Amino acid sequence: MSTGHSIFYRFRFRMRRHGQEFVVLATGGRFRPLLLMGVIVLVVTQMVALSPAQLEENPSAPALIEPEALLHEESDTVATGIPKGKIPEYSVDQFDYVSTVESVKQWHLIAERAFLFNENKLVHARQVKAFLFDPDGKTTVVTGKEAKYFMNQRDLEIFGEVHAVFPDGFELTSEYLRYQPNERKIEIPVQYIVNGGGKQSDGQVIRFQSMGLDFAMARSKIVLPKDVQFSLARSQPGSAVSAAREHAPAPAKGKEEVTTIQSDHCVIERDKQLAHFTMFATRPLDTRFVRISQPTMISRSRRADLNYGDYTKILQYMSAHEDVLIKEVAETDERLANSKPRKKQNSREDGREAAEQHSLRYATSSRADFDSRRDIIVLSGFPQVYQDNDTVTGDVILLHRDTDIVEVENSNAFSQGN
Repeated sequence: MSTGHSIFYRFRFRMRRHGQEFVVLATGGRFRPLLLMGVIVLVVTQMVALSPAQLEENPSAPALIEPEALLHEESDTVATGIPKGKIPEYSVDQFDYVSTVESVKQWHLIAERAFLFNENKLVHARQVKAFLFDPDGKTTVVTGKEAKYFMNQRDLEIFGEVHAVFPDGFELTSEYLRYQPNERKIEIPVQYIVNGGGKQSDGQVIRFQSMGLDFAMARSKIVLPKDVQFSLARSQPGSAVSAAREHAPAPAKGKEEVTTIQSDHCVIERDKQLAHFTMFATRPLDTRFVRISQPTMISRSRRADLNYGDYTKILQYMSAHEDVLIKEVAETDERLANSKPRKKQNSREDGREAAEQHSLRYATSSRADFDSRRDIIVLSGFPQVYQDNDTVTGDVILLHRDTDIVEVENSNAFSQGN
């Protein structure tokens, strides 16, 4: 310029890349645009072509995951109603959840892993252990392969190799169990086989199998709804009278006697230790019988009741009702094999022994009560006892199971023999 003074010009250029800011500051006298533009091009080229690798890639950035890897595992799922082909919103390892209502615990679920589907309001868990709380706060522990519950309902379903242990040690197994906390009820539908049982305080062991189960915790009542097989095993002290009759040594003390009952339906009152057995009314009359079997006796009746409490403290532990038929059965081969052979006195004794083996009794009545203390059966309601060609009737008949003695009130015995 004409003044003769130098003119200085300063230009500042900013640029961001990968979170870093670059500043180009150009200063000079007598501004030369072409020179300035050359500097800018040089800086930009260095940034693009010569920048360090860490400016191009961020090693701490999360790696991309294919959507297929997030899909819920379905191939080995045994639980029903789980969304298919859908990615759960959450996946939780070491899942731990307690369901409560107004601070009252309903159930507590622990699982190795759980999946949450928000849209379905569904939780699906694997390798589970659940604690079910009854009205008294006692805990039933249930394990299984999987579990599910709806977050807006709180009923808990457990699937696959289900094993439940009740507070008193009573156990059951099945492939499915549903707990309804509002009713404090355990339910297993009739399409599932249920096996259960436990040891009583007096040493008796009960076992059962049925199709389905309902257990009302508040009432301590179990309903076996279909195809019931129930057994009671208890130790039976040896009987010297029975041993003398059979010409065998007295059984060892504590020998187990098993009572097996088959029926269509059963109600177990656990607080009273009573079981009630019935048949479906839809069955034909000739098959509508509860069947009872013991080592030396079989019975059938329309209904039956079993008291599985301490048999040393109860008088009648089992009763059969309506159209009762009782038959003695022959000794088992095992018992005969264990008896010691004895020397017979004469041929007449051989004949008497053979007669005893073929003179098994049977009886009919309206009711039969089994007395565990005296080992007798009390028949009432038009009772009749048959042996060979002899028939005994009366108001009440007592069958002594370990002897041939028959006690009759108001007897009316007659014989059809020669």
